[in-house]
Amino acid sequence: MNFWRLVSPDLLTEIVVRGDHNHGIPLAGMLLATLAAWVLLPVAHRFNAIRNRTRYLWLAAGGCAMGVGIWAMHFTSMMVYHLPFPIEYDVTVTLLSMIPAMLASAVCIVTYMSARASWSKLLLAAACMAAGIGFMHYIGMEAIVVPADMYYVPLYFMLSIGAAAVLALIGLYAKTRLDRNPHLPRSIGNLAGSVILGLAVTSMHFIAMHATYFVAHSDHLHAAAHAQQPVALFAGIVGATVMLLGLTLFGTLVDRRLDRMASSLKQSELRFQRLAETTQMAIFTFNASAVTYANPALSTITGYSLDELRNSSLARIFGLEFQDFARSVLESDAQFGQAIYEQFEIRTKGGGTCWLYFSVTPAEIDRHATCLASACDISEQKRAELSLRRLAFTDQLTQIGNRTMFIDRLEHHLNLLARRRTPAQSCVLLLDLDNFKTINDTYGHVQGDLLLKEVARRLTPLARHCDTIARLGGDEFVILAEEMNSHHNATTIADRILTELNTPIALNNREIAVHTSIGIVSLDPQRYQTPDQVLHDVDIALYRAKAQGRRCWVLYDDEIDARVKRARTLLTELRAALANGQLQLYYQPIFSAAAQTLRGFEGLARWQRTNGEWVSPGEFIPLAEENGLVGEITLWAIDAATRQIAEWNALWQDTGYYISVNVANDSFTDDRFFKLIADRIAERGIQKGQLKLELTERMLVTDTRQMLERLDSLIALGCELMIDDFGTGYSSLSYLHRLPVTTLKIDRSFVANLEDDVGSRAVINSIIALAKTLKMDVISEGVETAEQSRLLAGMGATQIQGYLLGKPTSAAQAGAILGNAVRTAAHTQNVVAMAL
Repeated sequence: MNFWRLVSPDLLTEIVVRGDHNHGIPLAGMLLATLAAWVLLPVAHRFNAIRNRTRYLWLAAGGCAMGVGIWAMHFTSMMVYHLPFPIEYDVTVTLLSMIPAMLASAVCIVTYMSARASWSKLLLAAACMAAGIGFMHYIGMEAIVVPADMYYVPLYFMLSIGAAAVLALIGLYAKTRLDRNPHLPRSIGNLAGSVILGLAVTSMHFIAMHATYFVAHSDHLHAAAHAQQPVALFAGIVGATVMLLGLTLFGTLVDRRLDRMASSLKQSELRFQRLAETTQMAIFTFNASAVTYANPALSTITGYSLDELRNSSLARIFGLEFQDFARSVLESDAQFGQAIYEQFEIRTKGGGTCWLYFSVTPAEIDRHATCLASACDISEQKRAELSLRRLAFTDQLTQIGNRTMFIDRLEHHLNLLARRRTPAQSCVLLLDLDNFKTINDTYGHVQGDLLLKEVARRLTPLARHCDTIARLGGDEFVILAEEMNSHHNATTIADRILTELNTPIALNNREIAVHTSIGIVSLDPQRYQTPDQVLHDVDIALYRAKAQGRRCWVLYDDEIDARVKRARTLLTELRAALANGQLQLYYQPIFSAAAQTLRGFEGLARWQRTNGEWVSPGEFIPLAEENGLVGEITLWAIDAATRQIAEWNALWQDTGYYISVNVANDSFTDDRFFKLIADRIAERGIQKGQLKLELTERMLVTDTRQMLERLDSLIALGCELMIDDFGTGYSSLSYLHRLPVTTLKIDRSFVANLEDDVGSRAVINSIIALAKTLKMDVISEGVETAEQSRLLAGMGATQIQGYLLGKPTSAAQAGAILGNAVRTAAHTQNVVAMAL
């Protein structure tokens, strides 16, 4: 066989044989070639879009796929090509024929780029494509093994190459123009280019086949007719080619999608990076130990360089308070992606301070707990806010903090203590000036305000920078002492306050001694979560300090809490008992010292709670005095005593006895007290001397002239007056003789030591001698032994009272005692009368 013989058949004398094709093959071949071109174009796009080494993989894959597609179109067409003698194919040459198609496809991929395609590149790509198709076809034709010589018509030979080149150029140009049209989708350009390129491959094949003719050898001229068509092989090659092209096309689509996603991610990352680098908001990430990323804004705000920020501890950059907050966020159950907002004051590298508003979002990166954070500088807003808060949080009188400010600071500190792992020693001290009301009433409110200002001025130096001092209201001051140590603890602070305020204050040209009581609570985050809880307990401690005699401090504990809670419960029930008439008046008999005959009773208040408990007078009377109820008890006792006197008068027709009632200090300034006595004496027919009032020495020394007028008004009503617990208070011989008092009561403390204490005997002798001089009776309280009774009678005491002769008892039992005494006295009188 001669290689590529270009001879016109008109020049030959031999018989010329031409082959023919199945009529359906042109359409199938064109579709296969079009599919190959459809794959070539996106592979070219991928090759030009990628700038790393993988682009050469796409170059190889695209060249192979397109080359195989062109070859498959040619070979399948040749499988249904008919000659009047058998056709065989040289496998090696057939396979080698793929190489030009693959190389041409690769060159086309390299040279063609629709976005920047020039005419020179289009011509080069089209020429390479036509050359590759031509070489593939004509080399493949050389693989035919037949008993004939193969020739080509020169005109059609050249026409096949030219048609492939022209159509390839048209196809590439059409795709280029359509791709550049912004109104058309890229798929239109791909479709048009693929169809025209497929037509270029198909036209080249069939024109070339038209150019082909054979001259059979003489011995094979009358060979058998057509061989059977290899349908299975045809279908296998077509199917394998379509699968190869399909996989290549699918790969380009997937790679394009992945490339777009990667590009999108890269663009997003680039945008975020540019945003992070240009924004004025600080953006950073951190884990439990350090900052892991920071943008330039954080460096600008804090003063630390980016190198210093990275891998620096949170405490170094933002302070311990933020570190505790960050740790609590990382260890909390907060869901990933849920932002937490907080603001902190930080110290910059230069030593200044600024306020930052943080947004912290927990996340998990590479299976490690991480926080994504942003922060903006709110120092200007904070300064404006602090200015407004200063007005809202400042006590206008003393210019220190007010109650609102203290509650805010205390709440913030409690939250801080709750977040800390290591305990911190902190406390709250509540101060209340002793007897401030008296000073205010005596010197006036203006001077009282000056006193409060001076107290605030003296307290301020005692508080450190981290402490908080405030005025809660009235004469109450409070101090929050944070981060205490062995040299600055609660008791030390309290002692310094007592010492500082103990120095007299110049007020209205006078030196005024100011004293205070202090309640202290140690802040335990397990016990206290709200400021109300703290103020409740520190108020209890202050209450206890006042109960212990004032001018001292008391540290709160559970025992104090129990006592104060009981006191408050009793106070509530005592008010209800007074309102509902649930108190009872018991009566302790008083006898003459010599004959030990009944002279009267002392009315004593007794209280049984609704739960059956008897509350000692030593517990509820001081409680009533502290809370302004003792005057109400006095009014109730007078009403009950006069009612009892009226009942006994009606029973016994004997008015030779009396009932004495203790009078509260506040009663002498209560108009109800005098009106009640006048009304009850008149209404109930109380005889003169039957109602006796026991007064304290403190009451009698307040204002002698005014007191004498009040005492005289009581005597005019028919009352008799006693001085209770004489010798233990403020007795003064200078005015005793001027008071209209009929009886002195010797305190039980003297009587208790009468038998053994010479001093007690001397005091009692002096009181009895004084009473005789002033013509007064003497009642000795607390007589519990016969020896005490004998000694008192011998010393001249007129009356005695105590457990020896009778305990306080109910009205019914006291009535029985009185009835016996009346009957005994009547019997004695009858005996005396009969004797006379």
